[in-house]
Amino acid sequence: MASVESVLKVEDLVSTASLGVRVLAGAAGLDRALLWAHSCEMVAPEKWLGPHELLMTVGLCVPRDPTEQAAFVRRLDDAGLAGLMIGDHDTAPPVSEAMLQEAEARRFPVLLAAEHIPYAVVARHVAAATSSSQLLQVLKLSKLYQVAANADDDLITLCRNLASLLSIEFRVTDDVSGLTVIETWDDPDIRSERSLRSFRLRGSQPAQLHLAEYPGEMLDAFILLHLLKVLEFGVDRLLNAADQRARVSENALTTLLNGGESPDVEVLLKGRTAGNGFRVAAIPESEGRRIERSVATLRLPALVGPGQTHFYLLIPRDVVGDVRRIAETAAVHFGVSSVYTDYRDAAAAAREASQVLGAAQFGDRRWVEFEGTTIAVLSRSRREADEIINGVLGPLVASTTAATRLRDTLFCYLRNDRHWQVTADELGIHRQTLSYRLNRIEAETGLSINRSADLAALWIAFQAWDATRGS
Repeated sequence: MASVESVLKVEDLVSTASLGVRVLAGAAGLDRALLWAHSCEMVAPEKWLGPHELLMTVGLCVPRDPTEQAAFVRRLDDAGLAGLMIGDHDTAPPVSEAMLQEAEARRFPVLLAAEHIPYAVVARHVAAATSSSQLLQVLKLSKLYQVAANADDDLITLCRNLASLLSIEFRVTDDVSGLTVIETWDDPDIRSERSLRSFRLRGSQPAQLHLAEYPGEMLDAFILLHLLKVLEFGVDRLLNAADQRARVSENALTTLLNGGESPDVEVLLKGRTAGNGFRVAAIPESEGRRIERSVATLRLPALVGPGQTHFYLLIPRDVVGDVRRIAETAAVHFGVSSVYTDYRDAAAAAREASQVLGAAQFGDRRWVEFEGTTIAVLSRSRREADEIINGVLGPLVASTTAATRLRDTLFCYLRNDRHWQVTADELGIHRQTLSYRLNRIEAETGLSINRSADLAALWIAFQAWDATRGS
């Protein structure tokens, strides 16, 4: 492990007169560590170079458009490169003011190399300057990969061993959920005692590495590059597995919301059954993927997936506290249903949760549960809801054209608070036709739309139908 003083800097390259290098922009970043100098003319050179490496180009990989040149600098800087060296050749496009301003703002060195200086000379100069610590680096690197090879798929143990080997502490945060998915330090005072640096992990799952090092004992750039690669691989595996769990969870929840049964439910909920009680929570669609990743990454026994209007979570009663902590930490509004004991009622619970969320989004509380008693027994079981529907609607439950027409007319009339004209307009019929149909409904059901007790029964039956079958 090399100290900060022993690491080659970009300014060392600039100050070597024989190389004929001058600074075009980003002079404030000349103290960047320089591990390697590499020539590359690929369209996206940041994919081929790593942190603390200098990109050398004759200009073929540099865009010509000023806006694209500024974006080019941003990509190189985000990848952690030490700087950019452009040869003073006719092949190089004119360096725009936008590019120079971006480099200045990011303290990213943009250098101009003299036309007569071969890039091989620059590369050899950098290699020679770093060779004194090369043996120690190689030995440390060998040990690093030995630790990784012996991890036996235990990422947490691997990370703790790497932290011990390299005399560092670190944590990794997932870009999607914001969760800390790996952490090797337990002492909160570490942040005040050590220097902190952050690096982007560029695997298939975007994440951030937050590195805590002792002052004066910064991790060598050569070792850092390989540490990043080891962590990228490990974090990808961890989060890819979480995504796979999320996909299975989505399918299982969709099946329940559609009234079906899924063999994956018991496995995902770790043996919990509906009889133990569960709640359904609704969250805004815009926050769905973030919460879904959080639940999957933490391996919580809950189902998460999209519905027609919101994202939903089916949460066993004893897991509610864990999910609530996610809600508070993530600052997301959750509308939560009452407790249910039959998976056939999942759709009704989802509707209830959506209604609660509608009110919750206008308040300060992040977690709002259903308060009060659900009408009759509609939230208790599908069987009792069916009994209400059949007992009240009678012949209108049939799937015939006539029964469907009368049932739709009744539900429209109740939904519009018994306003005749509004109901007739919505159905596209004359008021006289509506009067005829309402008389037929009374004849078929034996109930009067003018008697309070009968009207209450019809309303409850309507709610039961809407909750279990959809109107």
